[in-house]
Amino acid sequence: MAADGPKPGFLGNLNKDQETKLQRLWSVLLKAGEISLTNEPINGFAEEPWGPTQAQRRLSLLGRTQSNVSEKVMPIPNTPYHQNIMKYLGEMGAGVAESNAIKKTLSEITPTELRTGVLDTLKHDHPDAVLLRFLRARKWDVPKSFAMMMEAVVWRLKEMHVDEDVMAKGELHALKQTQNKSSISERKAGNDFMSQMRMGKSYVHGIDKAGRPVVMVRVRLHNPGAQSEESLERHIVHLIESVRLTMAPPVETAAVLFDMTGFGLSNMEYPPVKFILRCFEANYPECLGIMLIHNAPRAFSGIWRLIRGLMDPEIAAKVEFTNSVTDLEKFIPRDQIVEDMGGDEKWSYKYIEPSSTENSKMDNTTIRDALKRERQAIGEEFLAATSGWINATKSEDATKLHSSESERAYLAERLRVNYWKLDPYARARLLLDRTNVIQDGGKIEFYPKTAPMESEIETTKALDVKHLERVEDAALAMLS
Repeated sequence: MAADGPKPGFLGNLNKDQETKLQRLWSVLLKAGEISLTNEPINGFAEEPWGPTQAQRRLSLLGRTQSNVSEKVMPIPNTPYHQNIMKYLGEMGAGVAESNAIKKTLSEITPTELRTGVLDTLKHDHPDAVLLRFLRARKWDVPKSFAMMMEAVVWRLKEMHVDEDVMAKGELHALKQTQNKSSISERKAGNDFMSQMRMGKSYVHGIDKAGRPVVMVRVRLHNPGAQSEESLERHIVHLIESVRLTMAPPVETAAVLFDMTGFGLSNMEYPPVKFILRCFEANYPECLGIMLIHNAPRAFSGIWRLIRGLMDPEIAAKVEFTNSVTDLEKFIPRDQIVEDMGGDEKWSYKYIEPSSTENSKMDNTTIRDALKRERQAIGEEFLAATSGWINATKSEDATKLHSSESERAYLAERLRVNYWKLDPYARARLLLDRTNVIQDGGKIEFYPKTAPMESEIETTKALDVKHLERVEDAALAMLS
């Protein structure tokens, strides 16, 4: 059963106050990006040049600079640039806690990195949908939402290296690590990751009654200490990013099903549990739609009391316990519950090993960089249209408001299309790609009948080559 439509507070179903809060959050981000376009004073503040040149900043409003010039991270953000942002947030009612969090974040990340991180975070999502996640998570408090979003961006860029490491290297890299005879640590890291993929400790399969992708976690397969904490966290992030790729409007959340069948105290390990909670609460807010804990034994009751104490109340409210297939059927149709759990679906997890050539497009950096520049340009247009949208709303100019709304919708769709063009050049292939769940152009088929036929693959390759030739021609024209 597909979702009926967006819920209140989600993209496409905002009341006036919620739309105003969305515009205010955008205005903070625009404030952070606006100073990158010019050295002219803004609201009485003159920027001291401590980063790239004016031209380089124009090229990097929402992306990486096109040079090797590095930006010095200010240990204490006390430049006019930072003062301007903090003053603006103060006028919105920012408290001491969020002000300190924002100051800390701005000391850890440069303006260019911030803009890059925001664009990378969007992926195929509508930009508004991403901002709305943070607003809902912080109960529509704009300064708190901004602080949370900046911390998540820093985590992606500086701590977890989500896009440039975890997802860019992926499963094939881990497989190659297992074959590394010269480094024990590399081989261990590869084996840690691949063993979890092969056993199917956690995977994405099917949808629930709300149309949400289902993440299955078979807890009995977890052996504490068998993998390093770093490998466990890498696997968890890889899984969350994978399921995120399958979310398409109006569905913005996933269902997580913890199968506790066969669980014993020997399977319990708290660090990965805490990491999962941190991801749902801080790094991927509002991505969890429901958490099902199925067939939990009595031994789990004491553990659950401890875990619940660690949970944000909003996350805890999404937990449901089920003990039978009849209970599960309230959330997932019986014909979409696998036989292993008492359902009617004749499906079982099988891992398909990565192909040595499946990431070959990632070697074509010319195409990758051209598509990134295209994405950057679209992002700049979207920001300009967003500024126009905010101004038109303030001036109550109905004609300009309609025009800016239409332009933003058009540019958001161009960003989505661009992401899926860029995707094979920037992201390593997943099991979901090999099983044809994620298809060309971002089409998602949760129950694919077959893997793609050879003829279909060849046709796709031919079309892809023609498109890429046009992208290369356009890139060369821009440079000439």
